[in-house]
Amino acid sequence: MLFLIFANQAWSLEVAASINPIHQIILSIGGDSNLIIKPGLSEHDYQLKKSDISALVKADLIFYVDDSLEKNFPKLIKNFHLEKKSYQLSKITGINLLQCRNNSKKLDPHLWLDPENGIKIAEFVTQKFCESDKKNCLKYQNNFQKFRQEITKVESVIKSDLVGLDANYVIYHDAYQYFEKSFAIKAQKIISYDHNSQLKVNDLRGLELVKCLVSERMDEKNSAQKLAENYQIKFVTLDVIGGDESYAKLLTKIAQGFVKCAKK
Repeated sequence: MLFLIFANQAWSLEVAASINPIHQIILSIGGDSNLIIKPGLSEHDYQLKKSDISALVKADLIFYVDDSLEKNFPKLIKNFHLEKKSYQLSKITGINLLQCRNNSKKLDPHLWLDPENGIKIAEFVTQKFCESDKKNCLKYQNNFQKFRQEITKVESVIKSDLVGLDANYVIYHDAYQYFEKSFAIKAQKIISYDHNSQLKVNDLRGLELVKCLVSERMDEKNSAQKLAENYQIKFVTLDVIGGDESYAKLLTKIAQGFVKCAKK
């Protein structure tokens, strides 16, 4: 298990985060954050290991996005009676939620790609940290204020970078709706709405008219890249999960990808 600890700070809490963006937000606030689903693994179908289960059981607090994203979390939380210390972030009061573009009955779970949601998550985490570890509450609150200032600044920079962006691009898998809406950009077309769906002829219609195809790092077998090569259009890979970089850097890298996509 990977434990990341803030240097020279004796935090009292042990926290489990389902995926990396949430893990990075938690690290910005404080505490020991145990990342369950490592970058490079799919949050959609990840099978929890015994060591993961042990980490969740031992954690003081557990944060995950939504039952529809980390699909194996709800059952485990119920089976091990972890409800009182587990928090589904899609249920935070005031968080901005969007429905899937192809199904209004389903939630689009990529909510962390809205920077305002990132701030909401950090605020909620801070609240729960303070409730559980009162002696360090002021430190958590100070860290939250720094995080909010950083994300607000990053959001302003990204808006400036993307204003007037040439939106002549298509998205291979629909994962960027929150980011697009936050920064007033929109794809010409979504090729696939489901990781497991087989592409149809209609899905490819109009590709010869666009200049760029945006793909996720996790798209299987380079199928998106091959598609871009076949249609002789620019290919850009983005990453909704990120690696060791901060949450602010994750948003910045996505923005840089869209800028690259628009360049001639």
